[in-house]
Amino acid sequence: MPSVLRGVDHKDPVAIYRGEKVLQIAKKIFGKIRNVDQAFAIDSYYTLYLPYPLLKDINDVPKELAKNYVFFKTLLESEDFARIRYSTIGDSSLSVLVASLITTELEKSIEQLQQLAGSGSERRDLSEEEVKDIAESISRKISETADTVKSIKKLMNFGSEPGTGSVFDLEEEGEEVIKLAQLADIRAILEILSKIPDVSGKLLRPYERYSKGEIRGFEIGGDLERVHPSEIAMPKMLFRLKLAEDKLLLYDKVLPKTLGPIYVLVDKSGSMEGEKIVWAKATLLALLMKSRKDGREFYLRFFNGMPHQLNKIGKRMRSSEFIELMKYLARVKSGGGTDITKAIISACDDISSGATREVSDIVLITDGEDKIASSALSKRLKDVNCRLHTVMIMGDNKDLRKISYRYLRAGRLSYKEIIQVTDFS
Repeated sequence: MPSVLRGVDHKDPVAIYRGEKVLQIAKKIFGKIRNVDQAFAIDSYYTLYLPYPLLKDINDVPKELAKNYVFFKTLLESEDFARIRYSTIGDSSLSVLVASLITTELEKSIEQLQQLAGSGSERRDLSEEEVKDIAESISRKISETADTVKSIKKLMNFGSEPGTGSVFDLEEEGEEVIKLAQLADIRAILEILSKIPDVSGKLLRPYERYSKGEIRGFEIGGDLERVHPSEIAMPKMLFRLKLAEDKLLLYDKVLPKTLGPIYVLVDKSGSMEGEKIVWAKATLLALLMKSRKDGREFYLRFFNGMPHQLNKIGKRMRSSEFIELMKYLARVKSGGGTDITKAIISACDDISSGATREVSDIVLITDGEDKIASSALSKRLKDVNCRLHTVMIMGDNKDLRKISYRYLRAGRLSYKEIIQVTDFS
């Protein structure tokens, strides 16, 4: 079956692969695809992927593809679809996922029309006006989901620069990503994160001085191990004078500082319902991004009157782990009382069982004014070499303030406050 787009060959192995992938994901989402074929799936993909997709002359399009021609012509004339294409041009994985969305929505629309017409299982031939209406409706309907898919991809890929060992494949988790993107809770969380202008610029990994480390710059001093070659070339008398006065030109050498895990405790008690729990989830995802950038392990535990399940994410986070984490966040709802003491003790026990010697950071996000055993907790945190960062949402807790390495009060629940939370300087 030929394409309705210029320059697209449906016999090309790459085009065939993309079309099959689109249909495969659409089937997993909807369960069955009876009215959309591979030719349509391929053209959906290239309409999104190509920088400037051009339709063939209508006279060169076979009659059996006339409806496809009308559909894609309507899409390409749509402002909503133009906004979607800003993200998909040149991005094969996003193009596959959004093309799967288009395929799924078209299948739904055709089946609905068949049910209304009482045509049963017979394939109904759509009129040109119906095709136009469906195309315009799909453009509007998938716009928000497509934006969320883009945000999920950005979050998945954060910290996956060369050398970080990323093993993500968005297409392999395509149906799960799309299902997540259609959840209102996930959209609300990602909307907050999307407002953060440049989180990566705030996540600078700390360094420590080391004479055999990597060169960061230059400084003045008397350490012969780091002396610049130009100093050795000087006359001996001048060299000895500069050495005695600690005025030699030296290399400034450092090594990235090794840190323990970031452990996030999130209060999910009944008082956290609504905006508070959404902001808390967005903050923990920002902290996950920080842990990936800094090469640190990440622990997460929700709590109310008791600690809930522990989620541990290593330095090499797989796509399946990320998807499971997002699904878990979507399932977590507020409810119950608050026991901060028990939550912090659980976190300390988890960290000590991992036998980490480096400094670990526990981030406690709560709105609770629960009384805590401050002396016992302070000693326990010191024993396991942990720094407690308390984020108090719209409240205050003097006991927590006493034992916290940092104590932040979040009143407006804005993205600016999230940036403050992730700054561990």
